[in-house]
Amino acid sequence: PKIVAISWVGNLIGAVIFALLVHSCDMNAGATADLAIKITYKKCSKDFIKTFIKGIGCNWLVCMAVFLCGQAQDMAGKMVGIWFPISCFVAIGFEHVPANMFVLTMGLLAGADLTVWDVFIKNVVPTTLGNFFAGAVCVAVGYSYAFGSLGGNNKSAIPVTRCSQED
Repeated sequence: PKIVAISWVGNLIGAVIFALLVHSCDMNAGATADLAIKITYKKCSKDFIKTFIKGIGCNWLVCMAVFLCGQAQDMAGKMVGIWFPISCFVAIGFEHVPANMFVLTMGLLAGADLTVWDVFIKNVVPTTLGNFFAGAVCVAVGYSYAFGSLGGNNKSAIPVTRCSQED
């Protein structure tokens, strides 16, 4: 829990600083500002459950990207392993709290008629919970079942063998 909190706060600080940097360079103006405002309104208009579910879908894909990257043997495989699931979550419109921290801050800086509290309650909280649920429950429980408990010498429920590099 402590590392999750530190990571979450670090992502928030980094996203806000980067959004302020972009905004201070006049890169959050005109059509870019209009798009940031539109995205902010859209992300904050869904109900809690829909946003929570979109957070689950997103972090499941992010965890899949981490898994695929870890399984790849070369840089090209690692890049494809990361690119495909991340591109999917963006194209589908799933919710990823670190990305949203930046995008929603850009929308607020561009003049979206929402408060920080509105953004926090309508998007950041349900997205955070959905992302956490996907990583901690959906993915971790599945891995624990398939490969045995983390840090233990438990037998896997599913027989797993690795091929050698020579195969």
